[in-house]
Amino acid sequence: MAAMAAPARPLQLTLALLKPDAVAHPLVREAVHAAILRHRFLIVRAKELRCGAEQSRRFYREHAGTSGLRVPERDADPGRRRLGPCLSAGRFFYRRLVEFMASGPMWAYILAHENAVPLWRSLMGPTKVFRARHSHPDSIRGAYGLTDTRNTTHGSDSPASASREIAFFFPEFDERRWYEQDEPQLRCGQLFYSAKERVHRVLQAQQAQVQTLGSAGHHCCPCPQQCPEWICSGSCVSSHGSESCCPLCC
Repeated sequence: MAAMAAPARPLQLTLALLKPDAVAHPLVREAVHAAILRHRFLIVRAKELRCGAEQSRRFYREHAGTSGLRVPERDADPGRRRLGPCLSAGRFFYRRLVEFMASGPMWAYILAHENAVPLWRSLMGPTKVFRARHSHPDSIRGAYGLTDTRNTTHGSDSPASASREIAFFFPEFDERRWYEQDEPQLRCGQLFYSAKERVHRVLQAQQAQVQTLGSAGHHCCPCPQQCPEWICSGSCVSSHGSESCCPLCC
């Protein structure tokens, strides 16, 4: 078990997806997960899932688009015509993106941080992998992206998009209730990361004694291999008392 000091400012939520190309390679999948923890995101929810073609089309419907042209449509009055939108096949990448997202399993996360939306997008890097490799080589896409479609991750581009996308992949998640009840506890309480569930939880009072395992000045990163469940409250140490640190040590 493990605990960590909670953030001081209100938390923001965002949706993060690990796309099929990342999930297909366990080392990439775990590297991205470790990066999430290393950048001090709180993982509110996490699950593996697979989207069908129809679900993928609905998620990316904003890219289906219209041609922007106006063409005559029939009205109830045969003597009148009105202009309506001419639907197109959407942006050139839409079909390829939908097919790719339906091609294999993904991981979906609800992440919390004081600046969750911009921080996650910064950590991902530019959408275009060629640009990411040259301008942001240390970003997730710069390191692991293959093409502009197979670029490892997705992230909400605004708080409004985050709310909509979280509801899409986590329909059971009540965002209003979370902000009213859970957010203050995550922000003000002591937390622990459960490697088994791959999420953060609030540390209960009877569990607080685990902190006595820590020692001043010792740091250990949230690495699932070395520290399955870790303590982080000024200093970090695994619940089994190990003093060995993983390569991700801060």
